[in-house]
Amino acid sequence: MSPLRPDTILLLVANPVDALTFFAQKFSNLPKKQVIGSGTFLDSARLRGILAAKAHVAASSVYAYVLGEHGESQFVAWSLARIGGVPLDPALPEGVKLDKDAIAEETKNKATNIINNKGVTNYGIGAVVASLCRSILFDKRDVVPVSHWQEGLGVCLSMPVVLGREGVVRCVQVNLDKDEEKKLKGSAGELRDMVNK
Repeated sequence: MSPLRPDTILLLVANPVDALTFFAQKFSNLPKKQVIGSGTFLDSARLRGILAAKAHVAASSVYAYVLGEHGESQFVAWSLARIGGVPLDPALPEGVKLDKDAIAEETKNKATNIINNKGVTNYGIGAVVASLCRSILFDKRDVVPVSHWQEGLGVCLSMPVVLGREGVVRCVQVNLDKDEEKKLKGSAGELRDMVNK
């Protein structure tokens, strides 16, 4: 008999979040849609903040995702980035050019910089967990990048989903460009190696 109710939603927050999500979904006997990790949600929020500052708009008007592993092999899905529904480059103010590689690195290293300056990053992840819990408890059906089982890749990593009371209500199908698809497969390969060890 399982110690978990069949309608339990298991939310993993500790690192390495993707590996822990993989093992939690493997051993919990819950449906895979009910086991999720915080994944790259916080990284994506940080990315939106950086892009909002450069575009001189509210972060709520920026749609951009960090996908894959929460860690070294994560990547920014630039092909999906939008400001107010408009593709990123034409939506930027005149004369503003983005160094996308530098922004991706800044996003990835943001936690390290915060720890070096403040000692902890608890407020950011706390806000993320509160947001994910609201989405689940109130069936808000927000579209968020969280770590969850990827059938075609054989691992748990972050891709956008509709999140609600039953966990992953559905996966959001995204059209990544060829370079991003390669990065996604590379990230999945690194995660497979990690869980196999």
